[in-house]
Amino acid sequence: MAGQPLIITDDEPLLDDLMRVAAAAGVDVTHNREPGSRIQWRAAGVILLDSALVSAAVDAALPRRPGVVVVASGSPRSELWELCVRLGVDRTVLLPESEEVLIELLSDAVLGGAGNGRCIAVLGACGGAGASVLASSIAFAAAAEPADVLLVDCDPWGAGLDVLLGIEAEPGLRWGDLAASSGRLQVDALRRALPTVTVGTGRVAVLCHGRSPAGSDVGPDVLTVVLDAGRRMGAATVIDLPRHPGAVADRVLEQADLVVLVTPADVRGCWAAERVCARIRQFGTRAGLVVRGPSPGGKGKSTDRCRADRAARRRPCARPRCA
Repeated sequence: MAGQPLIITDDEPLLDDLMRVAAAAGVDVTHNREPGSRIQWRAAGVILLDSALVSAAVDAALPRRPGVVVVASGSPRSELWELCVRLGVDRTVLLPESEEVLIELLSDAVLGGAGNGRCIAVLGACGGAGASVLASSIAFAAAAEPADVLLVDCDPWGAGLDVLLGIEAEPGLRWGDLAASSGRLQVDALRRALPTVTVGTGRVAVLCHGRSPAGSDVGPDVLTVVLDAGRRMGAATVIDLPRHPGAVADRVLEQADLVVLVTPADVRGCWAAERVCARIRQFGTRAGLVVRGPSPGGKGKSTDRCRADRAARRRPCARPRCA
C-alpha cells in the first residue's frame, strides 16, 4: 500500500495552501522542507513538490517515479520545464487555480485511484424477465476472480436484491443512509458498511433500498458518487435497473460500459424489448441482449430443428385419406 502523500516546500504560505487542500481532500500528509530523503521520496503515494525546489531535487539525483506533481504559486520560469522532464514530473499545477485538481489527486492517492472498474447495467424488457437474477449472477462471476464487486439495486419498488440473496436481515448501509450528493466515498469505508456475500475469496457488496419506501428517492448525483466509488474498487459494478425511465436510470445508461437487456423468448418480451432498445440507443451505450428460454411458441429453436420442421410440413402424408 502506498504511503501518505508528501509535501516538499520551505515556503510557508504555499505550505498553508497545500495543507488546506489536503484537509479538503480528507487525507493526512507528510511534510519535508527539502527533497533530500530518498526513502520518503520512494514511499510516498503522491508528491507535491514546490516548483522552487525542482532544481534541488534534480541535484539530489532523486529517482524518476510516477506521482510527482510540481506546484507553483505563479507563472513558472521557462527553465523549469527541462528540469521537470529530467525528474519525471507527471504534471505541473498552479495555485489557487488548480485546488480542485489537487484535491482529486490526493483523494485518488489515499482513497483509491481513479480506477478501471467496469459498470454493467442489467435491464429487463418486461416484468419477470429475470434481470435481477442475471445481475446477481454477473456479480458473483466477477467476484470469483477473486475481486470485490459492487452490486447495486436501483429499483425502489422491487422485492430487493437483498431478499433475492437472503441477506435482508443483515445490518449495513442502505440507499436511505447515503446523504452525500457530491464529493467522494471512501472505497474501504463503503465496502465495510455494505452487507456482503462471500464468493470464494472474493466478495459482493450489495447496496439496496430499505424496507420502507420513505428512503426510496435516490438522486442521480448520489448515484454518480456511488458509481465513482465502484469504479475505484477496480473490479466491476453491476446495476439492476428498473424498467421505467427516470433520472437515476438515465444516469446509469449514460455512464455504463455495457447495458444487458434481458427478455423472455415470447411475443410479449420481443415487443417490449424493441421499445427498450429504442430507449437505450438514445444514450449511445454499448448494449447486449440475453434471451431467456424456454419459448412457449417455439421461438429460439436451433436452425437445424427449424429446417426439419419445415421439411416435415412439406412432406405429404403417406395415409390414403391425406394423399
